[in-house]
Amino acid sequence: MFHRNVLLFANCILFISSSASAAENTAISGTPTAAAQASAGSASSSLPDAPDLKKARALLAPQKIELFRTTVKETTQEKGLFARLFASGSNPIDAELLAEMQQFTEWYASLPQTDEVFHLKAQVHKRMKNYHAAALNWMLLKVMYPQSTLVAAANKQLKELGDDQLEKQAAIIDKLNKKIASLSGDMDQRTGVFIEFLGTFRDETFAASIAAEGASFLARNETFQSEDMVESAIAHQAMLFDNDVALYRFNKLLALYPASNFRADSLLSIASIQRGKLKLYDKAAKTFMVLIEKHPDSNEAKSGYEALATMYNEDMHDYPNAIKTYDAIIAKYKNDPVVLRALLAMEQVYETKTGQADKAIDTYLKLADIFDKGQEGLNALISAEKIAVNSTKNWAQAIAINDRIIARVPNTEDAIKAMYSTADLTDTRMGDKEKAKELYQNFIKEHSDHQLAKEAQKRIDAMMKK
Repeated sequence: MFHRNVLLFANCILFISSSASAAENTAISGTPTAAAQASAGSASSSLPDAPDLKKARALLAPQKIELFRTTVKETTQEKGLFARLFASGSNPIDAELLAEMQQFTEWYASLPQTDEVFHLKAQVHKRMKNYHAAALNWMLLKVMYPQSTLVAAANKQLKELGDDQLEKQAAIIDKLNKKIASLSGDMDQRTGVFIEFLGTFRDETFAASIAAEGASFLARNETFQSEDMVESAIAHQAMLFDNDVALYRFNKLLALYPASNFRADSLLSIASIQRGKLKLYDKAAKTFMVLIEKHPDSNEAKSGYEALATMYNEDMHDYPNAIKTYDAIIAKYKNDPVVLRALLAMEQVYETKTGQADKAIDTYLKLADIFDKGQEGLNALISAEKIAVNSTKNWAQAIAINDRIIARVPNTEDAIKAMYSTADLTDTRMGDKEKAKELYQNFIKEHSDHQLAKEAQKRIDAMMKK
């Protein structure tokens, strides 16, 4: 408290001195303006200019650092076992110190001495058992002040955390240290790129700390041009701990950065939160559509199409809109893997949800046409034949599909089974014994060593007995 009173007194002296200087300058320059005369005698007329106030604060920076240093030391107590068992995990001075030091780093990041403030912040976070925040503070010290004499201490502390309290995140710490070693440019450039890299991690334990440091960087940044990149990183981290914060950050990016390359990603992320976490399906559908309309050629639009179709299908059970969206995907993306997934999902809607087996067959046949090379198309033909046999009882269609399988992969096990299936359908379903006999004989001729050849011969023998 004594130190705080001293600091307050010093601020008052500087404030009065600055006001007096401003008054002298007015007298020397001549008659005040009418507006100045109107406000004469008011409290506002004695306020120092903002630059003067900033300079006055800067003069006190060393005293503030000393105050932080002394307070952290005096409030750090070595507790015995008994004291640790009954001690509270929270200490009001810690929150006060962190708030003051955070403000200091935002105001005076350019001062070389600010490296110690990051070091002290880390110490406070560590004693609060907020090890992830402590680690980030020490990393930022290394990023922002690579020539600091405290870098060695930061490396030591990070090593200890990785070996102990953050053992599970040791690999992340290692990746971040390697990224730090590769950084270049001025302080803001290095910090901005580092925070953008932090934003790519999806570790819930680090998320809140990364978001906080990202916001702090935006408050002090002077030269890093890609602030939307940092805003996106903050928003993605917020998705891991608070939906409202994440939505605010993504909406902020959309509002403030009209030319940002992260706009499509922001819309996709907003829709994903609305759908997956908030279950606001109608809102999500509108956001997905905005994404698709405004960024039609982006990868995010492709993901948005698929997510929208899946939402209609699985979440809303709105099968007409699901089918409509799957059709749009198929038309737009041709033979892209997303089309394969859309066709398979659409077939399942027809077969298991709307009971339209004939359309399920048509969907499989379309899949086979689009993916005419590879196992996916062959599997679709095999599945279509089964539906034709078991559901629609369309024997002619089933035989036509078997012909496609034989032509597609001749002399394979699938082709052999298709050939036998055609003979069996002709025999047992269509009742054309003469044609069936011919087909069985052809099967035996072409595949005499196959186990189905014996079954084909049994069928012929049975026909001959009748």
